[in-house]
Amino acid sequence: MSVALLVIDSLLLLGMVGVSLYGASALPPGARVPIHFGPAAYNNWVPKNVGLLLWPVGGGVVYVILAVNARSQQADGGSGLPAGLTIALVVMLATEVGALRVALSRGGRE
Repeated sequence: MSVALLVIDSLLLLGMVGVSLYGASALPPGARVPIHFGPAAYNNWVPKNVGLLLWPVGGGVVYVILAVNARSQQADGGSGLPAGLTIALVVMLATEVGALRVALSRGGRE
């Protein structure tokens, strides 16, 4: 496994946790956060606690799945951690920041 990519990906996950902690303190009680579950579910608003927890958990799941996959590829002679993991985590972090900005601009209301 590439140590540099592992460190970068870990920092991205830590960033997702930090953004969620900021959102938990900045959003008022009872606020709602937008979540995008796929093409047919663009405007889903969930309670603050659920929404802020889904981002880091989703990032962690992606991290584990791709790291295990990379580990098996490395055992077969592959290169280790794919850059796709880093790209996926960057996109997830950017989406989380965007969702939090929308929730803050609306005052947490749906």
